[in-house]
Amino acid sequence: MGEKDVLDYLDTVADIWGFDVVARAGLVTQPGPTPGLARENERKLDRAARSFFRALAEGRARRPGLRSVVVFHAQRASFDELADVAPADHAYWKELGWLNPGVRYYTGAAVNPLYDIVGRVVEWNTRRRIRRDLAAMR
Repeated sequence: MGEKDVLDYLDTVADIWGFDVVARAGLVTQPGPTPGLARENERKLDRAARSFFRALAEGRARRPGLRSVVVFHAQRASFDELADVAPADHAYWKELGWLNPGVRYYTGAAVNPLYDIVGRVVEWNTRRRIRRDLAAMR
């Protein structure tokens, strides 16, 4: 029960973290699955594995959607502005180059220019709000 909802949630989390979700498989694993259920699970795994290997063979990154770009920029602002509060996150983002000027996304995938503009506005606004909140706490 809830297989689709769980898979949708995991897709969202993976997408927010910059992963390309190319396949998914929700398996029913009740105690003592029937032979038919085992065959169905095997079919789902086989289909997901084929999709995964096909994506690997193509070797191209998909273009991130608007939500992914906006989340990237919001996180970028947060981890940069909150370096004193979250030094490990800041160091990680800095090490990967995601805090460098001009970086548009986690990967070198092409980003829709309109999405980039929206993402940069979100980043600017997020930085402004964090700075204001930090100043109010002092």
